[in-house]
Amino acid sequence: MKSSTVKTQKNLSALIALSLALVTLFQAGFVKSTESKNDIRSKEEVQLIAEIESMLSEDEELSIIEEVYQDVEAENLAEVKIFNAENELVAQGNPSSNATVRNLVNQADYLTSTASSKYYRISK
Repeated sequence: MKSSTVKTQKNLSALIALSLALVTLFQAGFVKSTESKNDIRSKEEVQLIAEIESMLSEDEELSIIEEVYQDVEAENLAEVKIFNAENELVAQGNPSSNATVRNLVNQADYLTSTASSKYYRISK
């Protein structure tokens, strides 16, 4: 009786080990097959992403250049007001077109700005 019980236990152990081995092999095969599909898909995705990024970077470069031109134009059109230490208006105008205003701006400290004007103060 003991031998049949031992034989049954050995057979059961072998059957469990064989089933675990099969499950492990199937899982490993499934993981490898999905990885290869993902690799193919990722290559296509990488190409699409590269194309999209190149298109976006061209648009961004143009918009950055346009923004810089707009900022420069806005600064050139901005009016500057310069005050002395007693808060009296000394000069106003566009420093790009008026040399006197430009010299005063170079001597003055920046205070603040609005949409259309920049304010400076000469402190002595």
